[in-house]
Order: sequence, then C-alpha cells, then structure tokens
Amino acid sequence: MNEENSWFTWAIPYKYLKRYFFLMIGILFILPVLTGLRYTLAGYVVNYLFADALFYRWCIRKIEDDKAEARRKHFLGE
Repeated sequence: MNEENSWFTWAIPYKYLKRYFFLMIGILFILPVLTGLRYTLAGYVVNYLFADALFYRWCIRKIEDDKAEARRKHFLGE
C-alpha cells in the first residue's frame, strides 16, 4: 500500500462526511443505547478505531468504483 492511501494519513473526502458522522454517532452512541451496553474509555477507542477502519476500507472501494464508472461513461460517451 502506498503512502497516499495509508489509513493513518488518510482524510475523509467531503463527499462522504455525512455518512462518516452518521456511522460514528451510530456506533458510539446509538448502538449502546439500543443494546444496553456501556462502553469504557477503552471500549470507545476500540470501537472508534474499528468503525473508522471499516469506513476507510468501504470508502476506498467506493472511490475506486466511482472512478471506474466515470471511465466507463467517458469511454461510452455518456
């Protein structure tokens, strides 16, 4: 993996900020309320890092799919 796509230095694209905040609020606040869980400080950190890593993987895949779709549209002249 090259440095520009590293999880540690990656910034969330503006296009996906709403989804990111919704995911984080859901994982860190709504999920514990619905399930009756209580996170410790370590629990919040682990769940944040886990959700952030999942979002990173999803977002990288989505960006690649969007680029492929744009190339396809350009090739077909749409």
